[in-house]
Amino acid sequence: MKTRVLATIISILAIILCEGSINSMSAQSPYDVDNSRNGKYVDESRPILITAQFDGDENETLAEYCRYDAQNRIIEYGCITGQFDYETYIRMFKIHYKGEKIDSVQCKEVYCGIASQKMDMIFKKGISFYDQFTGNDIGFILDTDKAPKDLDTKSIASMRAYADSKNDILVRQFAWIYDFSAIKEWDKEKKDKEGILIYSELVDYSNEGDESYKINYSYGYCGDYSTKNIVNTSHTEYEGEVYENERNYIITETYLHTDVDPRGGK
Repeated sequence: MKTRVLATIISILAIILCEGSINSMSAQSPYDVDNSRNGKYVDESRPILITAQFDGDENETLAEYCRYDAQNRIIEYGCITGQFDYETYIRMFKIHYKGEKIDSVQCKEVYCGIASQKMDMIFKKGISFYDQFTGNDIGFILDTDKAPKDLDTKSIASMRAYADSKNDILVRQFAWIYDFSAIKEWDKEKKDKEGILIYSELVDYSNEGDESYKINYSYGYCGDYSTKNIVNTSHTEYEGEVYENERNYIITETYLHTDVDPRGGK
């Protein structure tokens, strides 16, 4: 009888301990992950931060960012949006999960200048970058998406497409391009002896004129960041006159460190 009672007590204690362990795991914040320098490998398909610095500007401008959880799922994403005669915004998303599936996606648009001032916090462990902006920092709050469709939160391309699907007056890449992934073929390309791209050039012709991009590439020693030194020149015809505009800027991309080899294996 005593043995049976003791066994029952041990079983109850085991259940309590197990539930406590589960609750502890579920209570762990996804923001406890260090997205900056931890991990043996660098995954260039997963940028953490993309910034732009224009000639004459001392500070960098936030173009795009990502935050990842322990499963390498995106939990927060943001990208620059705007319109020619509007102030620029960072369209920000906060993704909530229910188990393995996406439960909902919050969205708001924060003034780009304010977001850029705080972008060092993207690397800060234990916080939500999305939650740092309230009140007058926010230009617009969009409806929470409770049924997101065709959203792969392990794909930057999918996140960009999702951001573009928010149909309003503000669009991604409204004035200057930071993402050249849509260009499949360049007019000119140059690679070094190891086959690494170091220069590319493209001229895009339209009814109003032409626009060209000349890009010099460089890479960090560990491969965890790259830079694009861009010369953007456009010619536009108006009332018989041709106007030239040149813009120089540097795009810097910082990539995710991970323990998983992006080429396969561990």
